Amino acid sequence: MFIQLHGNMAVAAIKKRHALEYRKALQEVPRHRTGSLLGATLPEQAAWGREHPEAPRITAATINKQLGGVQAICVWASDNGLIPDDVQWADPFSRLRLPTERSERTSFEVAELQSLFNAPLFTEHRFPLGAHGAAGFWLPVLALYAGARQAELGHLTADNVKVDAKTGVALLYFVTEKARGKRTKTDASERVVPVHQEVIHLGFLDYVEARRSADGVDAWLFPSLAPDNGSAGVPAWSKWFGRYLRDEGGVTDKAKVFHSFRHTVKDALRRGGADHEIREDLIGHAQASTVSGGYGANAMLSRWGAAALSDAINRITYPGLDLSRVKPLGVPPRTRDTTKATKRHRAHNAGTPAKASRTHD
Repeated sequence: MFIQLHGNMAVAAIKKRHALEYRKALQEVPRHRTGSLLGATLPEQAAWGREHPEAPRITAATINKQLGGVQAICVWASDNGLIPDDVQWADPFSRLRLPTERSERTSFEVAELQSLFNAPLFTEHRFPLGAHGAAGFWLPVLALYAGARQAELGHLTADNVKVDAKTGVALLYFVTEKARGKRTKTDASERVVPVHQEVIHLGFLDYVEARRSADGVDAWLFPSLAPDNGSAGVPAWSKWFGRYLRDEGGVTDKAKVFHSFRHTVKDALRRGGADHEIREDLIGHAQASTVSGGYGANAMLSRWGAAALSDAINRITYPGLDLSRVKPLGVPPRTRDTTKATKRHRAHNAGTPAKASRTHD
């Protein structure tokens, strides 16, 4: 769309005015496009929008996504030396994002969490193909007790899980590794989060050690979600989880998505009385004290100490949630079950006997 508006420009030639004109054109694009508009270029869509001022426009979130797409290419070009040294260039898309409406995504209710973690994937290790094996189990469990984003969790390596030498606290390091395609969403997203005791109880550290033993310290914890898998990795997993959450997990509220785990953890940290600044650091939110104290996992660890961070993370509890039926997963599954388990799960929740079916561990 940027090329449709400005032509196929060299990145070094893109200036702030080009980015502003691109944003302005996007703001004219109609939300609902039919007929000839489906194949129309950005200038054509923007022109139609100006001629029909009453038509709803695409959302600010969609505009920001399109701005971010071109921005990512420009920043990559700059990072990889594709802009001549004698050219003065700054990111033209910096600070151009529009304010967005407050997200409708909300926290999970305990009953919804109970329904999800009663699903066969967690209680019987029945792994649908889209679950990408252990990722289907561990990403929701980790998110429930760490509040991390899908990509942050999906791109973890064995080396990102360390034990603090002084305290013995197991820590998750969410860090940027450009050489391996790992990036955090913001500077504040680079952080360290202790592993919750419930996650340890369910076998996470054993799972990490199994991956380390199999493929070395640099091993991806969830190989099929590694960055080099592109859209077949985390994006595909995300679509699968959305369906599983509804069909097998029984969560029908469309405002509840994977990102709801972040809201759920924020609520749990607040409910547990964790220090405000610590909980903001654990979630990865920028704040004044973080800026003055420096960003990054090591700066955060130096600022608070592993013991204080562990105390805060273990304040996460969910009164009324029973995970006793969740089957620990300390070893990566060798096979994945592609059978449907909806009827068994629903029958169990209803308290009626279900017909036995074959399963693979």
